[in-house]
Amino acid sequence: MSRITARAAAMQLIYEKLCGGQGGEESLQMVYDELRLDGVPGVESVGKKEPDQEDREYITRVLEGVLRKRSEIDEKIGKAAVGWTLERMPLIDLTIMRLAVWEMQYEDSIPGSVSIAEALELTERYSDPDDKKFVNGVLGTILRELEQEA
Repeated sequence: MSRITARAAAMQLIYEKLCGGQGGEESLQMVYDELRLDGVPGVESVGKKEPDQEDREYITRVLEGVLRKRSEIDEKIGKAAVGWTLERMPLIDLTIMRLAVWEMQYEDSIPGSVSIAEALELTERYSDPDDKKFVNGVLGTILRELEQEA
């Protein structure tokens, strides 16, 4: 299974939770069914027992991490998005950026540039493709700041 598939599932579950949904096992299975229908790479071969344990652990870690660190992540996004408030941003773009910022800060095994590239793929698939420039600019600014702090 590709990480982009697990990332897409995590993003959708984060979005659901932030909109007041449950985000449990039933939601996860529905998300994977939708990903299959949408033709997301790596999902067409997913069996009934998928996502596998590694994907489930990643999805759970990201979902819980983003929800737990949301205010800290939002502060970084707000600071990097000069001239924008979080309330003005499309919720899907904000959700994608929250996931990427969490990865850049807390997933040492994933290079920041990969988190950004994957976020841009998600933006192109689930949002307005023109939003990629904005998402890239915000995440690039945050990545440079994190690298300076390290």
